[in-house]
Amino acid sequence: MKYLFVTLMWNARAEMPGPGDIFAVCCQSYSPNGMTRYGRYTHLDDMSALTQWTKDAVYHNITVLETAKPRKEILNTVAETFPAYDVLVLWSRKEYELFRQAMHDCGHRLCTAKVILLEELLGAVVRPGKRGRVPFQQVLRAFHVQTTRETFYQPKYRAGFLLELWDRVSQLAAQSEEWTQTELCLNPRTNTVHLPGCSHLGLTGGQPCTPQVLLEGAALCRDCQKKKALYLWEMERLHAVKFQPHTGALGTPQNYPPAPKLFYREGDPQKLYHDRACPCCKPFREGPDYLQWKPLFGRADAAALGLTACDRCSPLGIRYGQTRTQIESFCSQRGMQCVLRDGEIDVTTSIGGWRLVWKGKDKIWLYHKNTHRSHLTESEDIPGYHSQAIHKKTIMEYLEYIVQHDLYRKNSPLPETGSIPAAKPPEPTHRGHGHHRDAKGAKHFQKHKTNKVKVSSGRTAGAGPAENDRRRGIKTNKNPALCT
Repeated sequence: MKYLFVTLMWNARAEMPGPGDIFAVCCQSYSPNGMTRYGRYTHLDDMSALTQWTKDAVYHNITVLETAKPRKEILNTVAETFPAYDVLVLWSRKEYELFRQAMHDCGHRLCTAKVILLEELLGAVVRPGKRGRVPFQQVLRAFHVQTTRETFYQPKYRAGFLLELWDRVSQLAAQSEEWTQTELCLNPRTNTVHLPGCSHLGLTGGQPCTPQVLLEGAALCRDCQKKKALYLWEMERLHAVKFQPHTGALGTPQNYPPAPKLFYREGDPQKLYHDRACPCCKPFREGPDYLQWKPLFGRADAAALGLTACDRCSPLGIRYGQTRTQIESFCSQRGMQCVLRDGEIDVTTSIGGWRLVWKGKDKIWLYHKNTHRSHLTESEDIPGYHSQAIHKKTIMEYLEYIVQHDLYRKNSPLPETGSIPAAKPPEPTHRGHGHHRDAKGAKHFQKHKTNKVKVSSGRTAGAGPAENDRRRGIKTNKNPALCT
């Protein structure tokens, strides 16, 4: 048998949705011979009535709907791509009615009368949990269908999740003894399944069957469904069931770009980019001028366009705003300057410069400006700075550390700043490279042996490590946590 899996996405307004509200059509066929999938965005008839759910489904990139092809052209392609199928599978009845009406408006008829509505099927055989009706995405999680935020709302892959759900239900039915032992009656004239003794069977009484016919396109009697006598599985126990991956299902694509989390406005004189949940731009991004806002898929794209981060929505900017009064009071009392710029915090003191940078999840890194020749290497992320070997949780803790570091450096100043000396090349030898390495190793071993003898002879019985170091003339660093 050849199955066609169809999912739709529409602009769910308060009134009854119609074919003009469909903005995505997702189709995928399955048969023993192979699989074919097709999914596209469609142009909405009324672009001014977009709901919040629709904006979230397209990641607030309204351009994909404005530039999409008309609905009639998309449905004509669906009719040409899938000219014949035995069973039509959808999630809900509303989805089925929308698809049938949209195809009828375009001059196409459905190829079969066998329709599987998985929402009604699972509602009849699976006892719902305490929360009652379960949405489509939660049902996928209950049946261990792996989805991602990037692919769940994509027309190209959404129908594949419906296929995997149908396959998991088929596996559960094959493993269940109750599924094969339950006796039902099939009315072949209407292709409807009834409980024994149902008044809608008529005089013939129907043909004995099992619930397996429900997975082959037979419909369940609505009166029998209301009796709730066909519950075979518990929703809470589905997490313990082990399913095998569908051999023909396409997995989650790895090369699909992540969902956009950053946005910028065209023509912005400040050239700022904002986070998705930024409080300063969210009302405007969802307002009348939403077409001016464009998505970004990373900070590298923002840097290529010459954009800087908004101070109010950057991770450090949010934390800076929460303790702004405390930070300004602390810096003014100690003669420091703390400036939030491009999502980073620059701290200037009387003897040095510092920078706080956000890295990863809940991680703040501290960088110290290079001022001495001992800083042989500098940070690859921030030229002219080196990473400080210290980690704190809050901005105030880093500021207190900076004050302690400057106080220590005033009491223990470093030598004069000079240029970094170049490394001396090894002395040439005329005996070959191998002999040079052997001679160098022997020299190093002899030096290490001499130093070991000196250290052993310099130790005193009963004296501590500090006393032995003092007698040998070795200086001890009292604060090794501070950089040089």
